[in-house]
Amino acid sequence: FVYIKDVIQANIKAIESMQSGIYNVGSGEARSFNDIIACLACLKDGIGEKEVEYFDNPYAFFQTHTQADIASTKEHLSYMPRFSLEEGIKTYLKEIKAIFERENPK
Repeated sequence: FVYIKDVIQANIKAIESMQSGIYNVGSGEARSFNDIIACLACLKDGIGEKEVEYFDNPYAFFQTHTQADIASTKEHLSYMPRFSLEEGIKTYLKEIKAIFERENPK
């Protein structure tokens, strides 16, 4: 998981840096699909009080979690992620709700 504002921050730092290279951008924390569902389930503006069914990974070749190695990005670009999964989803849902309300006035 990586929130768009962290991606923007990393890109600005890369543009301003005199250090060329290939850099991973992420939160630096391994998260699973079920973590995302659990986060949505606990947010008031998320999926709310619906029953959440968790399931095991159906295929051996599917990833169970993702985590970008951001050590060189931190070291060379002074990048530090600012948004956790929970903060990113909460902020994103607020923005989606505001857009929906603006485009669908009562």
